Amino acid sequence: MNAITHLSFSRLGELEHSPLALKKYMEGSRSATAAMNEGSLLDCLLFEPEKLESRFLIIDKVSKATKEGKALFADALENANGRTIMNREQYDEQKFICTCIEANATVLHHGLLRRDDTDGFKFQVPVDFFYHGFKHRGIKDADGYDRNGNRVIWDLKRMASRSGESLVRSQIRNMGYDLQAAIYCWPLDEKNEPVKYYILAVDNEGYVTPFEVTRDAREKARIRWNKLIKAAHQINMEPHLLESGCEFWAGSEGFFNF
Repeated sequence: MNAITHLSFSRLGELEHSPLALKKYMEGSRSATAAMNEGSLLDCLLFEPEKLESRFLIIDKVSKATKEGKALFADALENANGRTIMNREQYDEQKFICTCIEANATVLHHGLLRRDDTDGFKFQVPVDFFYHGFKHRGIKDADGYDRNGNRVIWDLKRMASRSGESLVRSQIRNMGYDLQAAIYCWPLDEKNEPVKYYILAVDNEGYVTPFEVTRDAREKARIRWNKLIKAAHQINMEPHLLESGCEFWAGSEGFFNF
């Protein structure tokens, strides 16, 4: 059985670091951090508000350092029934950011939050297709049509304290979000069907920085994508390579050049 059964943007990002990082990612049972839970809450508020009560239990903030706080939190755990527990302060912060996105001039002008299966957007849309021998999976935040009838796929990115063109441009490059754009747009780019890909970056203060990842940028990212897929096939043929660290990507002598 192949070590790498399918690919995703997250898996490709780990592989771009090293095969060992990918192995740890595939084997790991990562516990959700507070930041991850807050991101999930924001996604729910913005894209699927009708699922809020079934996915999250919002409680008053308690201190687990006190006997009373421990008891209140234990009671919340008992009543959570699988839901993620968030305190009221966390909820208010994400609700504020959600409101800022909804009120953003670019979002409103292009109608990026219009909910309609025919001429608006669907949200949290699964990605599932084969490319160069691997199934690719993922979740698109939004897929549909803007007010002018243009096909658009867009993704929300929380960027903590980063906002403004320079910082967000750098973060898009550092995090490889152009590769994610190439993956999500491929079923349309392959057929030369017009599609725009937007990134809406939002920081903790509610500043929204919108970017478009152009077709040209996606084609350039596809070169990296193909390189990573070639490496994934090599690892499946030589499973011991999955133990390789960053030196996997270095030259024949095991060094990067500077």
